[in-house]
Amino acid sequence: MIIDTHCHYNLEPLYESWQKHWKKAQENDIVGSVVVGTSAETSKRSIEISESQPGLFAAVGVHPSEISQLNLGAIKELAKSDKVVAIGEIGLDYFRLKKSDRETRNQQRIGFRTQLELAVELNLPAIIHVRDQSKGAYWDVLDILKSTWKSGSPFILHCISGPAEYVSEAIKLGAYIGVAGNVGYPNSGPIRELLAQVPKERILLETDAPFLPPQTHRGKTCEPWMIKETSWHLTHAIGITSEEIIANTTKIFPQFQPYQANPVTIKK
Repeated sequence: MIIDTHCHYNLEPLYESWQKHWKKAQENDIVGSVVVGTSAETSKRSIEISESQPGLFAAVGVHPSEISQLNLGAIKELAKSDKVVAIGEIGLDYFRLKKSDRETRNQQRIGFRTQLELAVELNLPAIIHVRDQSKGAYWDVLDILKSTWKSGSPFILHCISGPAEYVSEAIKLGAYIGVAGNVGYPNSGPIRELLAQVPKERILLETDAPFLPPQTHRGKTCEPWMIKETSWHLTHAIGITSEEIIANTTKIFPQFQPYQANPVTIKK
């Protein structure tokens, strides 16, 4: 039994036939997923998709690469849906930015902070995306968390990466750690080293589909059912059981508890 805590049925190439992908996921022991928004439009899609299926829930938010389009009022309105379980994905992404691009970096920091404040206001977990070729984005995320987040409240570091000290500090603030298909890549040594310092009760499983396909599917679109391979790599990498991962997931997302006890019926 698997719950995918970060999936994009709302993005192409999955969106056009998302029902087919969800059906195949259920046939492969996935009983629930969080459909994560990246913009106001894809957040709206997340809600529409999740409202039609009992095992699906939505996260709404604006990804750092889309931050120039942030309308906080629109995200707050979308978050009123009973199917919304998190604010995300939000965060900082300096990976392709030049150091001289201070304006975009500052815009991302402001957008991240305001959406993080919204998560605090609504008492929802935040799903945080962080990416950088150096350490800057990771330290900036940590600084903003320390000045904004209610310490001890849960949030998710999506697709674990970054310095060990950053991960350690984030865990103290309440972080759960999302692990995706790259945990099984040949060069995944740094990811496994980070996981070694993470308490087992903070580990979550995710696909990030249609991105980050597991190793045996490299070069293809990541489909949600492929999370089974990621689950195998994760459980073997750190010795955590599927039952423990499910328990972690239902702790941060109690909305999934009924589907843990009673797996959903496949809908066409």
